[in-house]
Amino acid sequence: MSTPGLDAEPSFRDLVFSDLLRHRPDEHPTWLRVLTLCLSVPGLIASVIIRAQECLFRSGHIRPASVLRSLGVMMVGADVSPGARFGPGLYLAHPVGLVIGAGVRVGNDVTFAGGVTIGSRHADGREPVQYGQIGDGTILSAHAIVLGGITIGRHVLIGANSVVLSDVPDFAIVSGAPARQIGRREVPA
Repeated sequence: MSTPGLDAEPSFRDLVFSDLLRHRPDEHPTWLRVLTLCLSVPGLIASVIIRAQECLFRSGHIRPASVLRSLGVMMVGADVSPGARFGPGLYLAHPVGLVIGAGVRVGNDVTFAGGVTIGSRHADGREPVQYGQIGDGTILSAHAIVLGGITIGRHVLIGANSVVLSDVPDFAIVSGAPARQIGRREVPA
């Protein structure tokens, strides 16, 4: 089984530019534009930090990746553990309160609202630590929580304040605590 959005290893530049295009679809991506927007778009600042952290971690530079994690917490309130992986087109609408565990895998063009948590179900050692996979095109609304080694399908919409504890099929709309499917998304091709 392939990991959503992560079969290839895009460069740091390609990842950052793909994220810029999610924030500003009509922009021509350049490093000057990234730097300019980082002055006013916290989600893009968080994205650049996450991308640098990912690239450092992948190349075996664990300590610098951990320093970037702390920088992300201090600058924009986003706590992304080294080892988490994100496909191109990451969109962080509001990065404050974002918490992502080390083994989380996120596909392409995924949107995060503020306060989203994706992590292990039990942090007390009672069970092996397992992290979820988030499929391409998924939207995680404000304060959504995804726990455990579950798979969220492609183009899923997770409602605000939902707690997802089990697999979610492609195109589902889920809401509640615990989350239940309440509909299906119609996503244009």
